[in-house]
Amino acid sequence: MKSFFLLIFSLLFVSCSQGKVEGKSNNAGTEKSDDVSIVRPVFSSDSAMKFIEEQCAFGPRVPGSKAHAECAEYLYGQLNAYCDVVKRQPFEAQLYNGKKMAGVNLIAQICPDLSPRVALFAHWDCRPFCDNDIEANWHKPVMGANDGASGVAVLLEVARQLKLSGDSIGVDIVFLDLEDYGQPSFEKGEKEDTWCLGSQYLSRNPYYPANYSSRPQWGILLDMVGGKSPEFGFDQVSFHFAESYLRRVWKNARDLGYSKSFVVKESGSILDDHYYINLQAGIPTIDIIDFNQNRGFPDTWHTVRDIPENIDRQSLQMVGEVVLFSIRNGR
Repeated sequence: MKSFFLLIFSLLFVSCSQGKVEGKSNNAGTEKSDDVSIVRPVFSSDSAMKFIEEQCAFGPRVPGSKAHAECAEYLYGQLNAYCDVVKRQPFEAQLYNGKKMAGVNLIAQICPDLSPRVALFAHWDCRPFCDNDIEANWHKPVMGANDGASGVAVLLEVARQLKLSGDSIGVDIVFLDLEDYGQPSFEKGEKEDTWCLGSQYLSRNPYYPANYSSRPQWGILLDMVGGKSPEFGFDQVSFHFAESYLRRVWKNARDLGYSKSFVVKESGSILDDHYYINLQAGIPTIDIIDFNQNRGFPDTWHTVRDIPENIDRQSLQMVGEVVLFSIRNGR
């Protein structure tokens, strides 16, 4: 993913400040009152951390590499253990340099016959360039402990907990490929559509049948959710396309005691997988991502320092609880 400000896109919507981020949403659905008793979900950050370490043990999961192929099989097996239906969505995409690259989205469903449904997304690939690092590291691949593996790990643990509890909830879990193969910053030009290639393909080729009831009602994208002292704000894409869900999930975070990290303020504009899922697939999807327009992404972003040792278990715990609480409460 990357921070961006497309002129055409920015003209499409009212800014977050004009939409009164701090106030109540004009189009939000009815929210439950604050006096509803909160049952904190069971989530194991140790288990999620183990999922991160197991992904990173393959090495950087750069598309086209042995590590990428081996991790795809690992993730497919993990999803099979916790979900009812699992399938691969192979595709071929054109990279920023004109070359073709094969990718595969992994799609799993829990209670596939139930509706309404919620979709949970994360990208599982790693960036081939540490282009936010010192020049000597530009052509080294990113390990992707936070940028990739953390979102996948939280969703695997969510699936494991749903399996253990026997919840009857319609959930789709989608691991997206080729998110992070966008044009490197050390090359001239600006090619926005070279990012998020897996979600672009998925949005043009839906994995669900044509009938409306099988399409997820809404979605959550997780990206870089394992860093230390994260700040999750209202990015402009989420605010524009899925404001009511954004506010509800942030309210859930507040009720769980996580308002310090889930902040109700504009975080800026970013290009991430939810952009295409919202715009092309038509699934209102929010992005839980550590980013704000002042400091940008975490300091490990696209560097050799994005390793398991820099993951904070408390961040995984927090995000896992918020996701589980939100999908169990239908919001």
